Amino acid sequence: MGPWLASLSLPALFAVVTAAFLGMTLLSSGLGFACERLLRARRIWAVPLDRGQYRFELLGNLIFLPIQIAAFTAVLYAGAIRFDDDASPLLTFAICYVGFLVYYYPLHLLLHRRRWVRFHRWHHRSRVTTPLTGQSMGPVEAIAWAIGYLAIPALASLVLPISAGGFVAHVVYNVFGNIFGHSNFEMVNPLSRTRLASIFTPPFVYHALHHARWTGNYGFGSTGLDWVFGSEFGDWRRLATKVIDGEPLRSLKERG
Repeated sequence: MGPWLASLSLPALFAVVTAAFLGMTLLSSGLGFACERLLRARRIWAVPLDRGQYRFELLGNLIFLPIQIAAFTAVLYAGAIRFDDDASPLLTFAICYVGFLVYYYPLHLLLHRRRWVRFHRWHHRSRVTTPLTGQSMGPVEAIAWAIGYLAIPALASLVLPISAGGFVAHVVYNVFGNIFGHSNFEMVNPLSRTRLASIFTPPFVYHALHHARWTGNYGFGSTGLDWVFGSEFGDWRRLATKVIDGEPLRSLKERG
């Protein structure tokens, strides 16, 4: 895949990146909305959305997507990520996955500090999350996401062979998880309530509580760093059990 990407003209690469991001967004959002309807017994919040929420979330996506498309096109066209056909896709995926988790946690903490929170408010306008929430954000935060997606494999490729397939797999996993994981239903099995499993696949309610409460549960797709640094909500497992057992949360102030 690396040589193929390198062989594309700038307009062709732009078209490929645009199609990829639009396709991932539409597919994962569609699945998220479908699951919200089909799995109403697994709703996280039995709380109405704020007035006009879908409208401002859609606008946030229309900010996020052009920034990602432009950044990916520029970085890939410049060859800033040195792909190697002999590199391990699995190792590349692991580097990108762990790297993004470690990058996102302090970024998210920073965006909750008084000086920087204005760049994060757009995303937090969604108190009850939807599939459109994941990529609903202002331009500064969207640029920070592009840096996380691209700088980690670019820097790693200076010292390690990086697989184009592994890089693409991580982007697909990350985008899908971000969008689908903001849906207002609980999908994961009861094992996700345990400490070890939640490091890799936390229940959706974990991040849903962050949107409702603002401070705590900062990790992206993992509880690990919140656990290490003491920033997780102590009642999240009890609330996850409640939702998984079919009883939604009926107030944004609900405690377990």
